[in-house]
Amino acid sequence: MTSFWNRWTGLQKSSRRKNRKRTPLRRRPRAENLETRQLLAANIFHNEPMPEDVDQDGIVLAVDTLTILNQMNRQGANAGGEVDGNGQQRGQARITDVNNDDQDTALDALMAGNRLNRDRGGVGGSTDPADNPVDTPVDDTTDNTTEDSTDVVIDDDTTPTSQTETDVVLEWNDLFGEILVDDTQNQNPGYASRSQAILNLAIYDAVAIATSGNDAETFYDYDLNLSQTDKISAEVAASQAAYTVLSSLYPDQQGTLDAFLETSLSSLSNDGNFADSLEVGTEIGNEILAIRASDGSDVIAEYTYTDEAGYFQPDPLNPDVAAWGPTWGDVDTFAISSSDDFRPETTPALTSEEYAASYNEVLELGSADSETRTADQTEAGIFWAYDREGLGTPIALFNDVLQTIAVQEGNTIEENAALFAQASVAMADAGITAWDTKFTEEFWRPVTAIQAGDTDGNDLTEGDADWVALGAPNGEDTTGFTPQFPTYISGHATFGAALFGTLQEFYGTDDISFDVTSAELEMLLENPELQEAYGLDLDDATRTFDSFSEAMAENGVSRVYLGIHFDFDDLVGQEVGQAIATSVASEFVVASDDESGDSGFVNHKEDGGNFAGQGGNNNGQQGQDDPTRRRQRDSRFAAVDSVFAQGLF
Repeated sequence: MTSFWNRWTGLQKSSRRKNRKRTPLRRRPRAENLETRQLLAANIFHNEPMPEDVDQDGIVLAVDTLTILNQMNRQGANAGGEVDGNGQQRGQARITDVNNDDQDTALDALMAGNRLNRDRGGVGGSTDPADNPVDTPVDDTTDNTTEDSTDVVIDDDTTPTSQTETDVVLEWNDLFGEILVDDTQNQNPGYASRSQAILNLAIYDAVAIATSGNDAETFYDYDLNLSQTDKISAEVAASQAAYTVLSSLYPDQQGTLDAFLETSLSSLSNDGNFADSLEVGTEIGNEILAIRASDGSDVIAEYTYTDEAGYFQPDPLNPDVAAWGPTWGDVDTFAISSSDDFRPETTPALTSEEYAASYNEVLELGSADSETRTADQTEAGIFWAYDREGLGTPIALFNDVLQTIAVQEGNTIEENAALFAQASVAMADAGITAWDTKFTEEFWRPVTAIQAGDTDGNDLTEGDADWVALGAPNGEDTTGFTPQFPTYISGHATFGAALFGTLQEFYGTDDISFDVTSAELEMLLENPELQEAYGLDLDDATRTFDSFSEAMAENGVSRVYLGIHFDFDDLVGQEVGQAIATSVASEFVVASDDESGDSGFVNHKEDGGNFAGQGGNNNGQQGQDDPTRRRQRDSRFAAVDSVFAQGLF
């Protein structure tokens, strides 16, 4: 029997990798905000050598100024160095002594900066106008030859820095998203969410220790004795910690990880106490791996089906696909004491009106040939899916959401370390709780329920042996599939609520708008025929949300649109996910070297971790009769009720 999560291969994987857009993850240094200038000498057909062109690429850019500043920090502001006949320091690949006084000083940087501000629209280094990449008229009034330092102009806020500022939290999570796509051994949401939590806990603890030393509030305890004089680099320690855990979790990706670490550390070699920072990162990574080594995640068991009404059965369209995750609910949780504390009430009785209402909703909205489901609902169902191999599981999309929000909100590295760890742990614990509930309840999926609807004992339901769900997209045609694990509660809804609930907790508000791009829709954009078969006419692969709760709700109900979940799977899953997000929030703080610990964000360890206005509380319970949720549910039944009222069904 083949694993469901490894079933779909081929084009989908390569397309996902090709279409994934990598977001620039570093903040621009102040010098890079200066407008790029290309330089012209008086004779546009020939330029004399330009000392400011440090990297000798024929153009003076902000990077030339930064190179000089980096050299100053490496050698000392007045270290200078022996130079050869061309003015280049021996052993150096670039000329940094702009004024040829045998020293690397601030004056050299200022002269390069002056060029950036003074020379407009010229061409540097080209001996032929045809080589000019920018067709810009020459300003004959500009003095392009003088190098008089008396008229230097430079931004007062420009401060020498030893490196380009980077955010290793974003960089390593971006790489993690790529690994989720490329790795073929563990394409399931449980392993992905566990790995994401381990990764971001390693980063979180490394940043905390580097920032606060022995006073750091870490998730795990470490036997580290940091003296007052130790200057641990958060970037180096976090990178090494991330590398350590990912190397263990994804050994087939070792080549990618080695290359990424080398690139990541190459710009950090002068940052803090480099060797000690590496050692701290390694120790943190190894300690977390040791703690999680026996957490039960490696236990595999075969599921035995029960042939009774109401019980989970194989997908009729894919009967040979094995059930995934019967023991995942037994995996040790990260932050919550036990998944038992968040296990919801059982499903509605098969003979109840509540069950019949949900049954008839998905029967109508989720069928492959539904006349009730709108094009926007179909798009939403596909947008959030990520059920097949080659997309990285839903965790990859949620990882993208985190990165999008973090960049948009301008988080610091300390804030991102806390946010990503908090969200990742909430999702990991939400996944464990969801799978514990799934294989405790063992409730049947809609496709099984509807095809066997005449056996459920409910006079308000009518079976249809030929009913087929729209299903999770397979990327090849419109014949979707049903994920092979029990329906209650929805993993998507629980994961998503844990994520968006964490964002509500972290920012203290629900009202943040954002855009999200889906690889599922990107693939449809490349396949007009399949897009048309779905009844869609897409302009792009992006959807916009005005709040976290809007995205949370759409993610949950998207599974109803696909016909693979009932309404109560979604709503209860959201309640569980939000409750876990509220509970987990109390475990994390934004690291600070300020004794007050004031980071500008809510300190959840002090306020109890409750996002005001969301209906949650600290014991993990949430109101089952929230009027807003009930209104949303009623409105979603409206289209189905209309069909019944008109006697069309």
